[in-house]
Amino acid sequence: MVSEPAKSTGVTFPYEKQAMNGDEMPEGLPYYDQLMYQQLRLLYDAFKKGIIDRETAQKEKRQMLNEYECYKIQWQMIDDVSDIIRRTELARAEFRKAPSIDAGWNLLNACEGRKAA
Repeated sequence: MVSEPAKSTGVTFPYEKQAMNGDEMPEGLPYYDQLMYQQLRLLYDAFKKGIIDRETAQKEKRQMLNEYECYKIQWQMIDDVSDIIRRTELARAEFRKAPSIDAGWNLLNACEGRKAA
């Protein structure tokens, strides 16, 4: 899936000012936000040191935002699939042991996140 280019070059993330200041990464960020935090910290550091100019920093940040959105969606899909596998594990085992209409309904309910009938 190709996302539209990010247009904003202002502060975009709740932790961005911390990254801008070179602060330690906040606790509890999902993996994709940990990566973005580290990228932002490096980007701002390179800008402050004069390694890159503002235009380059803005261009690179837009690229990072586009990749972040795609990466975040992928991680959320992985989390969703993992949740389904975890949620349906017992119902799948029961269906394999003794296939029946009731076991099939229980499996379907587990897939949909509903309680077994």
